[in-house]
Amino acid sequence: MKISLQKTKLQLVALLLATGTVFGQTEDQNLQERVELSPREMAPVNLTEENLEGQWVSIINEDWLWRMRIPDKGDFSSIPYNPQGIQKGQSWVETTSGSCLAYGAAGIMRQPLRFRLQWETDSVLKLETDFGQQIRRFIFNSEPPQDIQNTLQGYSTASWEYDQFPDRGFFGLVNPRDNGPQYGSLKVETDHLTEAWLRANGAPVSENAKVIELFDFFKGPDDSDWLVITTIVQDPTYLYEDFVTSSHFRREADRSMWDPRPCMYDLP
Repeated sequence: MKISLQKTKLQLVALLLATGTVFGQTEDQNLQERVELSPREMAPVNLTEENLEGQWVSIINEDWLWRMRIPDKGDFSSIPYNPQGIQKGQSWVETTSGSCLAYGAAGIMRQPLRFRLQWETDSVLKLETDFGQQIRRFIFNSEPPQDIQNTLQGYSTASWEYDQFPDRGFFGLVNPRDNGPQYGSLKVETDHLTEAWLRANGAPVSENAKVIELFDFFKGPDDSDWLVITTIVQDPTYLYEDFVTSSHFRREADRSMWDPRPCMYDLP
């Protein structure tokens, strides 16, 4: 009887070990499968709408005086400038109004514009604006190349921030091929910038700045699609603390309102 009971215990331990190994292999295979999916396949929300190229319009419900018109010279309200930033901003002259410097990565999403999102490749998301006619590229799973030059839009690395994966399968194991992840946002980090403006009145941002953006999607009461883009500008040259803004965009039902207007690169 003792021999039989001991044998049973050994068999049970062996079974549990074998089962644990099987579960471990299944989870490893699941994680490997998740890694092999492209950023496009892993998107927690659809921001592009292929037939419309994901066209969004800015809804100016805050900071109207600084976004819908050119602010007065030296009006840097709410921007945490240090003395160097204020001095630089005071050098702005009105004849430079319309400059493309107002459409750099740090300030462009505060402009009254429309933008389109579409997948250029399975790992590159392209953002195109009508106002200023700028193109930004959000690059997943890639570090900036060496000796990259600074530009107005800089180099943007992107990642998905997942709120949760749906529970599916035995022991809550997830297979993203079964509908993909649910709930999350797009995170974009941009550096390698040239000096530009945060506002149209020459409010400066330096080439040392880094811009962090979170694109959060939600549904309105009328089932409309909305984006809240939280922008964090970190600039050790001109700011004494982070400059944080929150901009709202609504998805448009068609592309009829697209209105391309170039900015001016060559100014007197």
